[in-house]
Amino acid sequence: GTGTGTPPRPTMVHRTRAHVRRNSSAADLLEGNVLGDYGTDEDYYVNEPEDDKSRTSKKQAAGFRGDYGSIALLLLLYTLQGVPMGLSASVGFILQEKGASYAELGIFSLASWPFSLKILWAPVVDSLFVKQIGQRKTWLIPLQLAVGFSLLYLANHLGQLISQKGSDVKTLAVIFLWIYVLLASQDIAVDGWALTMLSKKNVGLASTCNSVGQTAGFFVSFTGFLLLNAYGSVGLGGFITFWGVVFLCSAFFVALKREAGTGAIVTASERFKQTEGLNNLTVVGAYKQALSIARLPSVLTLSAVLLTRAIAFSAAETLTTLKLLERGVPKQHMATLSAAMTPVSIMLPVYISRWTAGSRPLDCVTKTWMLRTVVALGASVVVLYVPSNISEEGGYIPWTYYGFLYAWLSIYAGLNTVHFVSFMSFYSKVSDETMGGTYMTLLNTVSNLGYKWCETGTMFLIDAVSEKTCVGGSTPAVTACATETAKTQCVSSGGTCRTSDWPFHVAVCLTPVVGFVWLQLARQPMDKLQKGGKAKWKVRKSPGR
Repeated sequence: GTGTGTPPRPTMVHRTRAHVRRNSSAADLLEGNVLGDYGTDEDYYVNEPEDDKSRTSKKQAAGFRGDYGSIALLLLLYTLQGVPMGLSASVGFILQEKGASYAELGIFSLASWPFSLKILWAPVVDSLFVKQIGQRKTWLIPLQLAVGFSLLYLANHLGQLISQKGSDVKTLAVIFLWIYVLLASQDIAVDGWALTMLSKKNVGLASTCNSVGQTAGFFVSFTGFLLLNAYGSVGLGGFITFWGVVFLCSAFFVALKREAGTGAIVTASERFKQTEGLNNLTVVGAYKQALSIARLPSVLTLSAVLLTRAIAFSAAETLTTLKLLERGVPKQHMATLSAAMTPVSIMLPVYISRWTAGSRPLDCVTKTWMLRTVVALGASVVVLYVPSNISEEGGYIPWTYYGFLYAWLSIYAGLNTVHFVSFMSFYSKVSDETMGGTYMTLLNTVSNLGYKWCETGTMFLIDAVSEKTCVGGSTPAVTACATETAKTQCVSSGGTCRTSDWPFHVAVCLTPVVGFVWLQLARQPMDKLQKGGKAKWKVRKSPGR
């Protein structure tokens, strides 16, 4: 069945020393107890030099102690990654408030597509670097500086791009597209660094740092800004300026971190071989490497899962908040609800890491999938029952409505987070460290593409089939918003353009049906992906070296 109870603890599968040697690479050494592929560390360190053995044993005994600094830096980098994402969401809210259509918002959403296309330049980031600086720091330091200066430029030109007379959506999209290109490049470097920055037994925490950091960054720059802005504490320009300065300062902390060539739990001979291999990888070889990864049958199967998993939930996730704002729910109230949900989004990945860091993290997805599809139906309910007098002067929203809205948002966000962390943990488990960041980047790229094509497609599709009417205008003759001229007349008369709700409700009500069909098709492939060890995820030859 779908199962809504607590996922079982993953069982440990004992592997022999011969198995380790047969697949000897740094990626095999990442499997360890956290990923459930070896019975004991005693088996693992047989015949290693005494010095290496004692050092690694002490490192393991220290728990998180040896990784505190690395975890803190990963959290910082992933948090900063979430900040511009939150800022773009805030700008989207403001654009909708200024009368932007779903099609215009769809154009603006294209700005975030670089995260879905970053594999196109990931091999460059992976293979070109200055040895004296470090493979990851060569990119991270200038990227942090570039994002900072880009945000400062945006802050100084906001008045020309967003105004009551109209917004330049296309220019805004281009600017945020550039910022997202920088962030996607940063993500490539951070994902690759995380695999070697953390010790073997803590590498599963990379997905937790990713989820917690991006959630915190998004919260601060989206929810935080909307709350502060609603009460007149800060303007968008000043807020973006502040984060531009923070990005510039973050480059200093990246520069302070010592970058090792390989993971911590490897022998001296293995460390030498891996470092030499990474340093000798050419750009052409890196692209061949990425293509070799993409051709693996297991990667093709996983890609099919990732490219289709968001279809069922796209309407609920993409349009619910926009519908609530359109029907008059104040954006500061939505921001307050989002703030109240943040502890759930941050603490849940930490709590579920006991299962998602195990040998079968995708079981968390299949066991809660249908529950999530049923909960998604709440999107239609919260839009249908928005109080009718909310748009009137002094309109009152009952606390019972906000209580239900908060409960629904929290439950759905929790399930969404479980699925996100489960997939991220699985990427960390199967990625071959000897491929640098290319492997993780490929999987993350396909994952993001699966979300983005559904988000943008939903925006354009709903806009195409929806009827647009003018609501609240002082001129009775102005009733439509089908064209740009009609929309301008509506706004000029003091009205707002509202999109019909029925396409949204139809799409949301189909969620359990589409989700059930998807689960029936994907359950068996996902089960097979988690069986058979790491051999099927490895490229046998490393091309172009």
